[in-house]
Amino acid sequence: MSLRACLVTILVLAPLFGARASIAQDTAPPAEERARPQEVMASLERVLAWYQDARLVMQAARGVLDSDLARDEEQTALRALQRAFDAARARAAVLAQDERAGGPGASPRGQRAERRATLQAAIRQSERDIARLDARIRASTAATRRALERERVAATNRLELSRVQLDFVTRLEQVAAGAAGEEVDLTDQIQALQDAVPDATSPGAATVVTTSPGAGAPTGAWALVYRLLALQRSRRSLKELHRATTEIEQSTGADIQGLRQTTRPVLSRLRTLAKDPASDGTALAAGQEEFHNLLARAKLLGAVMLPLREEAALLHRYAADVEGWRRATDREIGQVLRGLALEFVGVGFALAAILAGSVLWRVAATRYVTNVYHRRLLMTTRHVVVVSAVALVLVFRFMSELTALVAALGFAAAGIAFALQNVILAVAGYFSMVAPNGIRVGDRVSLQGPFGYVHGQVIEIGVVRTRLQEMAGEPLRPTGRIIVVPNSVAFTGSFIKHPPAEVRQGERAVAAVR
Repeated sequence: MSLRACLVTILVLAPLFGARASIAQDTAPPAEERARPQEVMASLERVLAWYQDARLVMQAARGVLDSDLARDEEQTALRALQRAFDAARARAAVLAQDERAGGPGASPRGQRAERRATLQAAIRQSERDIARLDARIRASTAATRRALERERVAATNRLELSRVQLDFVTRLEQVAAGAAGEEVDLTDQIQALQDAVPDATSPGAATVVTTSPGAGAPTGAWALVYRLLALQRSRRSLKELHRATTEIEQSTGADIQGLRQTTRPVLSRLRTLAKDPASDGTALAAGQEEFHNLLARAKLLGAVMLPLREEAALLHRYAADVEGWRRATDREIGQVLRGLALEFVGVGFALAAILAGSVLWRVAATRYVTNVYHRRLLMTTRHVVVVSAVALVLVFRFMSELTALVAALGFAAAGIAFALQNVILAVAGYFSMVAPNGIRVGDRVSLQGPFGYVHGQVIEIGVVRTRLQEMAGEPLRPTGRIIVVPNSVAFTGSFIKHPPAEVRQGERAVAAVR
């Protein structure tokens, strides 16, 4: 290989390896530079998650609190979210300017685009140089043609080298665009995230929550207990929402403070250049160019500052509103606790009145009723009345859905009546036996039922069963056996009440006289 060919090969390959090394270095920028777009998206996603939680908490609170929440508070949260999207777009514009400006803060994609533009400009210049040399060669003499041809060969080599480098950079961009690590444009990511939130796409189009406020004061103690539990849950949710809103507000304040620190040197340099564009010994044109670049950057930073400040103000207002909801929830909890106290006081008075009436009933029956049978009947009636009154007081005080309760009690009563029909029939027979024309303890009766025909003297009349001392023979004499029969025999069979002994003796005496 000739020396000239070796030199040409070295000239062609050396820039390629240099370009490959520099491009490979560009594909791995520092971690803090690579994470800047991710930080913008993470901040925006955090605000979006806060907005979704806030909507859920507002719906739950509106369904629990008696007083309806103002619709402006929904708009406050929505406007804060929209300002967060505006601030994210403004930050994306600042990052895009950094990419276009190049420098240490430029992204790998921006540096590759800058290198591609440089190579394209070099190719165009080489083409113009070759065209110019061709024209000079045609018009040159034999003495100068050899030097011009040498220049044309060098220009041709530079053109081919630039084309090879441009082809390499173009292919490298295609590979990087298809790689998994290549991210979508930040502005497109922000727009896609906003499109996923229907409320954030059109201002003032927040979905109106149709949940009605708490429907008046509950009527039962159980309803008050359920409402108290719901209010406690709502209070915890509002407290958590207030904490999250405060954290977002503090994060936004930190972003504003950092932006101010970034803007101060820019504004200071702008003031200096506004006084003297050629300060620090720079050329007038360079100073003017720097002034315009810094002015554009200051405009972009101001576009970030405005939505951030408005977002911070809206978040502060919303946090105050949430605190107001929490205080309203505390007032509702106090009202429910007072209602529960009144309910229990009313139940206590009602039960005390029932017990006092029961005691008075017992005293009156014991003191003024001398008949043992009537006294026992009154005491049994007292027991039934007291139990029924206590049950009714508890049911009507602690149950709010009386319709469902009555239906449930109806089905339960039907099942109990079917299962205890014999017992119920026996109890009904008891009231039939102790009626004024019924039987008493000591009466002699003859019963006929499923168990057969029985003679006996009544020893005890229970609510369900009656005990008889069996009698047999002529005249009837006790056999010593005790017979227990169900009171349902008053309906399923028949019983004969014999007259008392003195009546029977009088009848015998009259018959003997005759």
